[in-house]
Formats: sequence, structure tokens, C-alpha cells
Amino acid sequence: MPYQLIKYYFGRVNLIAAEKDKDALLWKGLNSEKVLRVRDYNWGFFEIDKREQDEQQYYFGYLIKFRPSTDEEVAVTETHKLGYEEIQNLVRAKSRFFIHVKSGVIAYHPVGSEIKRKTFCDRFVKLFQTAFDNFFIDAEIQAIEERTKIFDAIKAFEKVRKVSIYLHPSNPRLSRVWEKTDQRLKKLRASKYHEAFEAGSNEVGLEMVNDKEIESKITMADDGYGKADITGLRDGKEKTVSTSDNPIIIMAPPDDEPAESVLEKLIEVFKDIFKRFR
Repeated sequence: MPYQLIKYYFGRVNLIAAEKDKDALLWKGLNSEKVLRVRDYNWGFFEIDKREQDEQQYYFGYLIKFRPSTDEEVAVTETHKLGYEEIQNLVRAKSRFFIHVKSGVIAYHPVGSEIKRKTFCDRFVKLFQTAFDNFFIDAEIQAIEERTKIFDAIKAFEKVRKVSIYLHPSNPRLSRVWEKTDQRLKKLRASKYHEAFEAGSNEVGLEMVNDKEIESKITMADDGYGKADITGLRDGKEKTVSTSDNPIIIMAPPDDEPAESVLEKLIEVFKDIFKRFR
């Protein structure tokens, strides 16, 4: 019987920590027994496993949203009455994910209103940091966008008023487009970098068309190593576009299919992303 495909988004897990062995750090964090409490629900990593595909290592599993304790209506067969029974750790929703270990590229699927895209990234990061008691570790998930889409959006502006860029060093892959920026950040031993340009109120706008440096930094953010927001005028109205607006998406098999089958469907997109880098 044919199954219904579900939507996977692509991003990058960026770990900023003193520990140099990021592979071991990632595995340890995913296998932590700690849970994150957010209001009435707990969050945790479950069914964590690893697989080698095309000589590349992947970690995969689920981000689970569950209620610590809840009363569920049950049928009491002895009396043929309805009653309530306390259920522990009832799963509310689960999001499967796959991470390419060396690059940190992650494919994950949100679950309706229960685990939205932004919620997945937020809970994943906070849970991962909780695994280390938030001690000398910072984690982020940044979207990886289809290249050129952000620049198509910029070209549609009548004028650009503001550009805000946030970056951090790659780990460790490089792209020729933003190699100089990345090497400079590493030489400075900078873990984060912020830059902003803003046109005056009476100006015609920022001239970005031929600025290769800004273009390379936006591309670096586009590749999942930060975020760039560009504000400008379109049809006389102020709009803001971001590198997180159009993440790479693919349709893949649902959760009741084996992880290996899902990864086989995702693998070509992973490879396409790798082609951006040396």
C-alpha cells in the first residue's frame, strides 16, 4: 500500500564549544538521558543510532515531545464502566532527524502544529545544551537555503535600506565563495561575527550589486553558517527577506518506514549540499 510522503527541511547544526572532537560531542549530546521541560511537556532525544552511507557517517533518531503524566479515559472491562488511568510519558509528537556528522547538515521534519519548524530548532538546541548543563557549549540550527533565491529577492527591491549579517566559522568545510571571510574569522579566533549596514533616510539605498564581500557573506549565511536579513522597498512598501525564508525541502517516507529507507531518499539532497563545498 503506497504511503504518504512527509516534508523534510535541511539546515546545519553548528556547535561552538571548547571540545575539538565535534563528532564525539554530537554523539554524546544526542545520547544524553536528560530531558527538557517546557510548560506541560518534556522533550528528549530517543532511538538514536548511526549508519554509514557512501562512506559518510550519519546520526539519526527522534526529537520527542511527551507529557510526564496524564489521565486517559479507559474502558474498565470488569465493571463495563468508563474510568481514568494515569499514563506516564505519553508521546504527543515525534520528529525524525538525520545528521551528516562531519558537516553538521541536518534533515528534519516538523509535525503540524505540535512541532513546528522553529520549535524543532529551538527545542533541539536547548535540549542539546541541557545535556552538558549549558556548560561552555553553544549550539544553533541555521537553515540551508536554495542558492540564488535570496539574491533574486534582493534584486526585486527598488532600493535596499539595511543589511544585517550574523556569521560564525565553518566546521570544517569551505566554499570558494566565502573562503576569505571564513579564514579571517578563524584567524581572529572569533566564534561569532555581526555586521550591519544602513542607508540614511534620504539616500537612494545601499549599493550592493557589485559588492562581492557582502555577497560572499550572505552566501555563507545561506549555506547554514549564520543568518542574513535584508530590508528594502518593494512596490513602495518596506519588506525584509532572510536567508531562513526558503530552506531546502524534500518529500520523504514517513516515520513507520525504516530509517535506512528514509536516508536513501534524503541522500541525494545531502550530496547536492556537499557540492557547494570543497
